[in-house]
Amino acid sequence: MPVSETTAPDAPTRSGPGPAAPAPGLAPLTTVARTGSTNSDLIDALTRDPRAAQRRWPHLSALRAVHQSAGRGRAGRSWVTPGRGALTLSVVLRPLVPTDRLPWLPLVAGLAVHDALSRVLAAEGSAWTARTKWPNDVLLLPPDRAPVEEVAGWGRGRKVGGLLAEVAHPARCAPAVAPEGRDEAAVVVLGIGLNVGQERADLPVPWAGSLRLAGAHLSPQDLLVPLGSALAARTAQWEHDGGDPGAALLGALRAACLTLGRTVRVELPGGGAIEGRALDLEPGLVVEADGGRRVVAAGDVSHLRTR
Repeated sequence: MPVSETTAPDAPTRSGPGPAAPAPGLAPLTTVARTGSTNSDLIDALTRDPRAAQRRWPHLSALRAVHQSAGRGRAGRSWVTPGRGALTLSVVLRPLVPTDRLPWLPLVAGLAVHDALSRVLAAEGSAWTARTKWPNDVLLLPPDRAPVEEVAGWGRGRKVGGLLAEVAHPARCAPAVAPEGRDEAAVVVLGIGLNVGQERADLPVPWAGSLRLAGAHLSPQDLLVPLGSALAARTAQWEHDGGDPGAALLGALRAACLTLGRTVRVELPGGGAIEGRALDLEPGLVVEADGGRRVVAAGDVSHLRTR
């Protein structure tokens, strides 16, 4: 996909390319050659002048960086992405759902990424499949007979991407009330990072993977249309359900989530951990442990091997 050489309004000042032809669901789409964090840049733009940002960064607009040097993940983690090997972008979402239903957003967005990767893997003739791992990871699973070693906490799955959702502006209505328009909705910045063209030597940890290693030889630009389309479709479905996923959406969330049905260990943010069987999504992870059920709102999940 060709990229022009101008810079969109309110984009971070960087040398390099500017607005690209928008993908369905990602419009306007601005691409810069290099930045620290697309999430940080967008949050700065959205909070500096919220009224102007309503025009410049509408629902499903996006900022993409070819190279990101200070990407941010959940729990304050950071990473650097190699130039032209990964897709790193942040999407502005102004969802028409009550604020108190926003905890579903990372799962709905993860499902959209799953949908997009499933589409491109099938188109490339790959036998690998996409799944989600609670709360914000996207994995690729090899076919049963593929010689892929297990990695502690991840099994034979390989992490191909992650998401980070941050609220840049609160809604202008009560938490339990759905906003009547995008101008009243909470403004959320959704960061998405996907490993696309990396070889094994390019990946920093043994549980990481890439689309290339799964047999899908694509460029990051090739993912923009399927990703934009899937994100637009799943957020619209979520909005139609009123923020609480209906039967179809909840069924899709459960089916995509590799964590459900597994014995897991959850490292809790404040320290400590619980082990048990992952049962459901509320959107917190429902874990059966010590004879009872517990809903975990946040934590690092390891999939334990059962004998």
